[in-house]
Amino acid sequence: MFGLLKMFYYLINSGFKLVNPNTNPLKYAPIQVKLIASILLACFWCLAFGVYFKKFDGIAYNMFGHIAVIGMAFITWGVFKLSKKIYGPRQGTQAYLRTPDFASRCDELTDEERLARVETLNKKDN
Repeated sequence: MFGLLKMFYYLINSGFKLVNPNTNPLKYAPIQVKLIASILLACFWCLAFGVYFKKFDGIAYNMFGHIAVIGMAFITWGVFKLSKKIYGPRQGTQAYLRTPDFASRCDELTDEERLARVETLNKKDN
């Protein structure tokens, strides 16, 4: 029983390494090549399993489903990468309020200006 579980563990572990684009032979390819290669491989696997199980009416649905899932995975990755580029650690929301040379914009008050404004507002209230 332990040998069977060990075999399944190695099959699953090596399967994840095969599918992971950072560990398979596509790791040095550009992202566009990874996308197209992943979609083509998924479509051919759908075709192979459809022919094997003689489910010819479901092959196209499986291919379109794989294209949608793989495409959305790459689109999600692109959105996350763009978001990190725009709002990353250096370009956070504070950096967004600054000019490209990180100088203060006119709509941003310094600490001294804020304190002076608070004092003038407090004087008006009294």
